[in-house]
Amino acid sequence: MDTLGPLVATAGAATFRETAEAARAARRAGAARVEVRLDLLRSEEERLGAMGLATEMPLLVSGHRDRLRPWEIAHLRRARSLGAWVDVPAEEASAPFLDTLDPSRLVLSWHGRAADLGAVLARMRGRPAACYKLVPEARGYDDVEGVRRLLALHGGRGDLCAFASGPHGVPSRVLALAWGSAATYAVAPGASAAAPGQMPLEFLLSCTPEEVSRDTPLFALCGWPLAFTKTPFFFNRWLRTAGRQERYVPVPVETLDAFWESASALPLAGVAVTIPHKRAVLSRLGRLSRLASAAGAVNTLLRSGGGWTGANTDVYGVRSALSVLPRRGLRSLILGAGGAAAAAAVALRARGPVALCARDRVRAEELSVRLGCGTVAWTDREGASWDLLVNATPLGRDGLSSPLPLDSLRGGAVLDMVVLPKGETPLLARARERRLTVVPGEAMLRAQARLQFRLWTRTRPPAD
Repeated sequence: MDTLGPLVATAGAATFRETAEAARAARRAGAARVEVRLDLLRSEEERLGAMGLATEMPLLVSGHRDRLRPWEIAHLRRARSLGAWVDVPAEEASAPFLDTLDPSRLVLSWHGRAADLGAVLARMRGRPAACYKLVPEARGYDDVEGVRRLLALHGGRGDLCAFASGPHGVPSRVLALAWGSAATYAVAPGASAAAPGQMPLEFLLSCTPEEVSRDTPLFALCGWPLAFTKTPFFFNRWLRTAGRQERYVPVPVETLDAFWESASALPLAGVAVTIPHKRAVLSRLGRLSRLASAAGAVNTLLRSGGGWTGANTDVYGVRSALSVLPRRGLRSLILGAGGAAAAAAVALRARGPVALCARDRVRAEELSVRLGCGTVAWTDREGASWDLLVNATPLGRDGLSSPLPLDSLRGGAVLDMVVLPKGETPLLARARERRLTVVPGEAMLRAQARLQFRLWTRTRPPAD
């Protein structure tokens, strides 16, 4: 039986050549079907070329999300004659041209905001279609929960595809299949994102969506923004290699409230916490580990009876990443005053004097008093003397900014906790140019993740 999914990769591009390259790469990577967007192709010639892909691979052809343009209708008819599936906006449900399309490969789609997704679906079912696609805009985790409830009631029959758009919607794309959606969507390799929050196919595959069921135990990574963190790539690889059933899933949340209220609906086996929730989560925990208490910050939650225990693996991550540096007489300057900075201070204070430096001076001073560290005013950071510089701020996450003027680097080593999807931060690049010892954030990330794996599973992760 011909079905829409499970994995649909959108090859959004302006030319036929770019579309074809992205489509073929997506198929090689494991996509079941490729979506071609007529509204993104720049000319009639490019669109005609893209239609030809229907003879080469399972294809879905779509156009504008609000209402189709007359020229798009002609292309959809041609695509359907070539055996492709076609996507038509729900606003066109009463359009006469739909009567001429065989509904067996028709996707009727809706994008927007609605308080009652069930009512939207009921209206859409008035027009026969092979699949009804609902993509609500997510403004918080409660919108993700709305998708889960919709699929719990109406999913699992192969005719409903649902997930949420926007950065908040990431977990619904990863868990859509588990919740009963007929398909989930991602960006084909080399293509541009065609919708807000749409993730690269490689990232979606790293979360192993086809291996997750409603009952699969989940390790959730909560933070904001998460972008497309590297952690699922190696964490899910460890889980699969070890033959374990759990899976690691990113859950971008600006505040923990909505997620925490809905957490009981998810089969959570553990939670990883990152910026900006490492301190905010403390009030929700029954117990803290020794290092979590010392740092006053938590990045790992473990099930404990009916509640949660908080642990801190960042301290171990810093110690492991900096094992190449001297264990004594090390003067450290830590930029930041959040949970990551606190973990770095706890890890480094036995090696020598530690100073904290943050734009929020009050917060830095409060943390320094509690941890027994010094402080440096943010405006004085360029002239500060250090052997080790630690960037525990988000600065550099955009690939352009730096927490310190790059010409003022004159210490011995730099640890930047910021991890980019590709390449290194400007801070590390300049440190490397100046022949300083460079410690990438990924070294800390992997080390702390390995300890998380041990705490959650009570086994060692496989070797990389």
